[in-house]
Amino acid sequence: MTTVSYVYPNVASLKQRGGFDERWRLAREHGCAYIEVPADFIKNRTEVRATGLDLCAVPDRAAIEKLYDGDSVFRDEAHSILHTEPSLRRTDGYGISAQAPLKWYDAGWRERFVQMVLDVSDVLGRPADLIEVHPGDRRNTTQDIIGSVVSLLDAYEGAFGMRPAVMLENRTGQCIQEGREIRKLADDVAARGDDLLASFGCVLDVQQLHTVTKERCFASFDLVPPAFLRGFHIHRKHGTPSVGDPIPWERICAKIGTFDHPVIINPEVHHKNKVGETIGFCRGMVGGGKPSPQW
Repeated sequence: MTTVSYVYPNVASLKQRGGFDERWRLAREHGCAYIEVPADFIKNRTEVRATGLDLCAVPDRAAIEKLYDGDSVFRDEAHSILHTEPSLRRTDGYGISAQAPLKWYDAGWRERFVQMVLDVSDVLGRPADLIEVHPGDRRNTTQDIIGSVVSLLDAYEGAFGMRPAVMLENRTGQCIQEGREIRKLADDVAARGDDLLASFGCVLDVQQLHTVTKERCFASFDLVPPAFLRGFHIHRKHGTPSVGDPIPWERICAKIGTFDHPVIINPEVHHKNKVGETIGFCRGMVGGGKPSPQW
């Protein structure tokens, strides 16, 4: 049976740039190995005011020190996953909206992104175990993404003496959103050698895959090499899933259960009162849940 470690998700009621002691307490209560920590760009009017930066700007060190609330429980005990900017549309509360582009093809932008990730980890006092990234629009190629991940891994190792796992999440409307595109990325990563393949994989958001593929969902899922699938976001429109959903949960979870490598599962619901039942659904379908971080 596949070894599964669970992630306590970034639910809406938590302080978004802090509350790490509460996150880790809740994670332990639910048998989760990790907490999810937001590492996105400037995302609302409050953060614009606090930092003096524009909406969707990449935060610099000074901004990160203002935004994040570190505490000793996070520094001493917690294992974390940094969830970086997903390129969502944001609003400043005054009628102005913006969307942060992910420019993996742009060397200057990539350097700012990598430095942001290093600074977030440094301010929090402990390196992340895993880092989630997102594909961005179709100006990005798989080679742009791979080159950026290599830069991030090398910089992180230089700063903290360890290489985190990096996982790319499929995103609806972005350049990697379904199975054939994830398979292309997997093939290109494999061509770079086993060292990169050991550190870089996909965290599959099953709901977003279904949004794009509908009745082709399982066939699309089945295109991805299992070894490249290192994690899953399991939810139904950010609520608790059910076997009665149009998403073929039984077939997908049955296949996950055949994997011979460990995976993480993030029950990505928005409300704290849905976390327990969603983890219960996942455990019933796939199993696992020992709080022991592993890749």
